[in-house]
Amino acid sequence: MNAIKLIPALSLLVPVLAHAEPESQDTGASFDHAVAPVRNAFELGVATGYAQGGGKLGGDMRNLEDVSGPGAAVEIDAGYRIIPNLSIGAYGTFAQFQHGDSIDSNAKVFGATAGVQAAWHFRPDMSIDPWISLGTGWKGLWLDPQNGKVTSLQGLELARLQIGADYRVSEDVAIAPVIGGSLSMFISQDSPMTTDYTEIQGKKANFTGFAGLAGRFDLGGKR
Repeated sequence: MNAIKLIPALSLLVPVLAHAEPESQDTGASFDHAVAPVRNAFELGVATGYAQGGGKLGGDMRNLEDVSGPGAAVEIDAGYRIIPNLSIGAYGTFAQFQHGDSIDSNAKVFGATAGVQAAWHFRPDMSIDPWISLGTGWKGLWLDPQNGKVTSLQGLELARLQIGADYRVSEDVAIAPVIGGSLSMFISQDSPMTTDYTEIQGKKANFTGFAGLAGRFDLGGKR
């Protein structure tokens, strides 16, 4: 993976995190001001941004970046804020990538993930609230040629880490720049060379990075 392409996304977080140092609660109408922290609320989130993967696929297959280039991803989250600092829930993503150099130029490449995650909020009582989330789940990748059988890879998203910094624009709405990555391993494949899913021999771990913008909406809860 060309990780250098993700580095500019760090500029989204640096200014926000730089202003996220604890301050006096008497901040008036400043950009970083005190807010009522929420608990026992259902949370719905949506994010979109840039994604790109790299690393070994396993077996006699090429590297991930050879079949799947950079692309755009959309994420949907649903969670429950147990306490102001902690939320748990589920996530799902869908991505469409550019074709890699080793597959037909007319082929379409799609990816999807789904799993569970937990997020820790460091400053839930302030309008600027840095957070970190960790998740795990399932991952799929599909190579769809213009003609012929679709190649399907199925596996696990072993660990998915994201960091962001919420800015609460209202009591129930927050937006955040987000950057993160996931470590995955494909376990089985169904390709033009097989009649059903077969186990991938010599399984290898690969990495996918993400950078984008997220929004979250709180439903109910106590403040």
